[in-house]
Amino acid sequence: MDIVCKLNEIEKKYGSEHVLGPVSVCFERGTVTGIYGSNGAGKSTLLSIAAGIIPPDSGSRWTSGGRICYVPQELALYPSLSGRDNLAFWAGVYGLERKLRKSRIESVLELVELSDKADRPVETLSGGMKRRLNIAAALLAPSEFLLMDEPTAGCDAHSIDVILSTIAHAADNFCSVVFVSHSSDELRICSRMIRLENGLIVQE
Repeated sequence: MDIVCKLNEIEKKYGSEHVLGPVSVCFERGTVTGIYGSNGAGKSTLLSIAAGIIPPDSGSRWTSGGRICYVPQELALYPSLSGRDNLAFWAGVYGLERKLRKSRIESVLELVELSDKADRPVETLSGGMKRRLNIAAALLAPSEFLLMDEPTAGCDAHSIDVILSTIAHAADNFCSVVFVSHSSDELRICSRMIRLENGLIVQE
């Protein structure tokens, strides 16, 4: 078992409200894990703790030390810039070598089927296209652990298909992908599903 992240007996409170745990779970390389459950079940909190964005109040988190990429629901794009310029900005933030940037940008644009829209200002793109571009930015630098919070929110059917295909592609390249979804249909691509309710894993 090639584990990239292990959470052991983690718990989290916000003030007096107990929102998560105790929860223990491992995430393996090359798998797609879908997390689902009702609103307030603790899905986003679990994702944030796994990504290392927020600490648990108790329990432990272990990672293999590889690059972790977290894609929140909020878009991290500059509306007035083109899609290609947004990707160039993020390639610089990630520290990609200059000689590799152009090829990586073209590769991820092709992956999310936006090559023909890459020079348009982001503000002119549809909601689904923006989501796809946001994910393309996340995939510029290779990672072994990709976490996505409702990556298809507000997307049209075609964009959902492209995003799910992109997730499967990442797993095929030995990345462990974890994503939160409210749609049982989207979970068809998962090799594993976790249902959270009231901060606890009730089905796996």
